[in-house]
Amino acid sequence: MRLVVLGAGAIGSLLGGLLSEVGEDVTLIGRRAHVRAIRSNGLHIDGVTGRRKIKVKAEVAPSRAGKADLVLCTVKAYDTRAAAADARPLISKESIFLCMQNGLDVEKEAAHEIGAEQIVRGVTNNGALLVKPGYVKHTGLGDTLIGCPDKKWRDKINELVKALNSAGLPAEITERIHDIVLSKVLVNVGINPLGAITHLRNGDLVKNPLLKDLMKSAVEEALRVVDKLGISIVDGDIVEKTFKVAEATAPNKNSMLQDVEKGKRTEIDFINGAIVRIGEEIGVSTPINYTLTALVKGLELSAANTR
Repeated sequence: MRLVVLGAGAIGSLLGGLLSEVGEDVTLIGRRAHVRAIRSNGLHIDGVTGRRKIKVKAEVAPSRAGKADLVLCTVKAYDTRAAAADARPLISKESIFLCMQNGLDVEKEAAHEIGAEQIVRGVTNNGALLVKPGYVKHTGLGDTLIGCPDKKWRDKINELVKALNSAGLPAEITERIHDIVLSKVLVNVGINPLGAITHLRNGDLVKNPLLKDLMKSAVEEALRVVDKLGISIVDGDIVEKTFKVAEATAPNKNSMLQDVEKGKRTEIDFINGAIVRIGEEIGVSTPINYTLTALVKGLELSAANTR
């Protein structure tokens, strides 16, 4: 199966690199400096799954990768629509476009450019950090869950799941992908903006009683929006899950904090901002998530003004 990773930063390079190592035909599409480093000295991955140097194909332009059986999209949520448009040369009628990003409704963004019937949603709970071009640190091992909305895609998705497991990355197909995506977003509602605003690692957030209480309030407010939508959360107590995720990933800087530190745009609009937007549409007040969204947007503006 020919795999193209669109947006090969930390997570995309980790998944694509390890899949290449077990024999899959992978091409990474990434930024010029990252691609140049991979071509000249291989992709270096270090961390919880060991240290290795992997020879993998890398390109800057998607059009140079050829047709793909599966496009693994790991760009930032706000870049999904543009990335899907760029991916058109990769897509045939038999191709899958697999959205693996954080946030709500990224598959709808992709559907503006690619037929909705070819879009599949997935979630990975692996943690990764792009240390420098060509070097990725695997900071946390987690499962990867992939939906299968159409039986015609099951063989290809099964093949991907088998390859991920062979690469040491636990993976499986799930019939509950939308519930799982929502559950992850709700956890991120509590962790990501607070980490970005305070510059604290995940574990430090739950050590401070005031921050822990604010985390709880943000998630409970988001749950009121979900409840008004009539959606049942099947993953138990989401507030407790948020605390446990923060504790289990204690040394990690969450992705939103990493973006803030790099002066980059964050995915706040697809996490807390999405809760605010949906709340406005259905008549549920979301002052905590509104405030967190505004503060993170302020950090983005501050970074832009100092460039």
